Amino acid sequence: MVPEQPAAFRPRAIADVLRPASADEVAEIVRSGSRPLHPVSTGYNWGLGSALPVVDGATVLDLSGLDRIRTLDVERGYAVVEPGVTQGALAEALRDTPRIFNLTTSSLHTSVIGNALDRGVGLHRARAEDLAGLEVVLADGGVERAGWWPDTSSGSAQVFTQSSFAVVTAAVVRLLPRPEEVRVLPFTFAADDLADAVDALRSWTAQKLVPPTTRVYNPVAARTGEYLAHVCLSGSGEVVEALGSVLRGAARNSPLVEAPSLVDEVVRAHYAGDADPADTWFVRRTGCPAGRVDAELGMLMFLPTVPFSGEATALAAKLVRDCCPEDPAVTITVLDSDTAAHVVAIGFPAHDPAAVAEARESLDRLHQTFAAQGFLPHRRDVDRPAQATAPQSRIGQALDPDGVFAPGRYSA
Repeated sequence: MVPEQPAAFRPRAIADVLRPASADEVAEIVRSGSRPLHPVSTGYNWGLGSALPVVDGATVLDLSGLDRIRTLDVERGYAVVEPGVTQGALAEALRDTPRIFNLTTSSLHTSVIGNALDRGVGLHRARAEDLAGLEVVLADGGVERAGWWPDTSSGSAQVFTQSSFAVVTAAVVRLLPRPEEVRVLPFTFAADDLADAVDALRSWTAQKLVPPTTRVYNPVAARTGEYLAHVCLSGSGEVVEALGSVLRGAARNSPLVEAPSLVDEVVRAHYAGDADPADTWFVRRTGCPAGRVDAELGMLMFLPTVPFSGEATALAAKLVRDCCPEDPAVTITVLDSDTAAHVVAIGFPAHDPAAVAEARESLDRLHQTFAAQGFLPHRRDVDRPAQATAPQSRIGQALDPDGVFAPGRYSA
């Protein structure tokens, strides 16, 4: 079956779809001469093109059949997973163990490896920090390992993130210690107080009152009529209790108002690594199960990196309003005390050509106006790939001189 063609993107001519079930089969396909190959994990890269390749004529290499958790070492804190292993499957395998995995707020059916390779952001840290080692099939069909593995260490795995230099058939991902207690404190604030509220959150982060994991949802994303911030505290019960008391005191000198009713057990469990197998949080936010998103929802994503300051965040919010006729959902994820990743989700009726055209025009304006401010995207879509830098081109030419792999979103 040809991958779903999301309504908002230019349709692609796809030469073939191949579905290997093992790393050996991937190597055989690469050696067979099929080209150019476009590997996908589960294909759930919603809003950025899902499973679509950048170029026409590519053969899609669907790796969802490589779905084994090869190793799970809770003592040393790592797992070896294949591309078809979803974050839900890994979280379930870790249930009732001393370890958790760094989940994202996306569907539990999304790929651990796919999101890490695209430099996604989890609830506790950037997914690149989870990635220790990679097993790759190179353009000549050779199977190699890069980065840290239980029995060896060789170079860095990061060269293969946001690239199209090889097919990744397994990864070593780091696991987090399971905290004694996890508490998510929800704070609301008015849109007029955005700058002051963000400056307060930045101060808390810089002074290490809170970890750099805070998420801020605009009124559309929060569905509350106000902004909503989730501040997660985890660790020993005494530390969580003490920090919670300090934060409540600090909040009295800021626009942030605690709203306990706005966090339930589904959200708390997600932060605690025990995600709901029913995918409740994702379905609640989208109104749609993962398998039907591309067929039923119209969605475009814009993901810029913005300085974590009140002034820059307020400017980014204004640019979004100026570029989009209807306010989209915006989620701000704190990366550190200086930087935040924004996710602007433009929703529209997928089967309305006028709405599709308007959404695409809004996205074009977002790219142009944010770039003018130096707020550049940290993830790209298939219609707006980044031009390869000179070092990327040289690495690509060295690893894939014959163009076995199709150009990707970061190497056009």
